[in-house]
Amino acid sequence: MKKPAGGKSEQPAHSSVSPASPTDDEVRLKLYKLIIERYRDKIEEYETKSVSELKSLIQPHDQKITSLRDSITAEFHPYVYEEHFLEAAKSAFAHISSFRTIPAPVSFWLSFPEMQEIMAGDEIDKSIVLCSLLRSLGSESAKVFVTDTRNSYVLFQFSSKSYVADHSQRELLEFDSGQNAMQCLKGRILYSINDREYEDFQEG
Repeated sequence: MKKPAGGKSEQPAHSSVSPASPTDDEVRLKLYKLIIERYRDKIEEYETKSVSELKSLIQPHDQKITSLRDSITAEFHPYVYEEHFLEAAKSAFAHISSFRTIPAPVSFWLSFPEMQEIMAGDEIDKSIVLCSLLRSLGSESAKVFVTDTRNSYVLFQFSSKSYVADHSQRELLEFDSGQNAMQCLKGRILYSINDREYEDFQEG
């Protein structure tokens, strides 16, 4: 016997059970979806970023970022980059990993305060905040890498090792070289950014 499409359960032929009426929240959610679908193109056009705007998303000196940085470095007395950065980076990654990864239904950039409010963001939102934090903690090399599989990573170097923050696996991976680190990324790299640099891997 073929399973019914969608796996829906069947009601007895003479059942008097009627489907439950949707709640206000369920109706409101459907309304929001309709609004998003109707204005998808306008939203995505408004959310399109230039190179300079992409770089400006990474903000190591933002008050919210420096406040979080200070709460992390408070564990060390005092914080010394050469001695404590890796442990601080692990704490930063653990904090960002506590946010749920929720892909937005349209191209839409969340700010750090917005992410904190809902405790969620997509991979690139989380990468941007983590990169901002790592730069604020003293990393000169931290960059966000975005691939054509819609995955986003943060790569950085410390003490002759290279590290990849993989949000999809919630792992901070260590490699002996930057080349090996980049080979673990899923998909073809589209671009990398931090607050100072932008590199387009699609050129040429």
